[in-house]
Amino acid sequence: MAKKDMVGMAGLMGEAVEAMAASQALGLALLKAEMDALAHLMPGHVAEGGAEDEARRVAEEAAVEAGFDNLPV
Repeated sequence: MAKKDMVGMAGLMGEAVEAMAASQALGLALLKAEMDALAHLMPGHVAEGGAEDEARRVAEEAAVEAGFDNLPV
């Protein structure tokens, strides 16, 4: 009888470990989604397929740098 209890206990522990791992994976997936969403709000972020955005950013940066060249010393 004791051996059956040990096997049952081991099975329950295995299920508990699987449930804990699944909950951790869910938490990490949520964290990644939040980080991806926040990355779009940060300056300098280039979205995938955003070649136009990158070209506009480079042009704006060049205009700002050109403005610094005209500052009085």
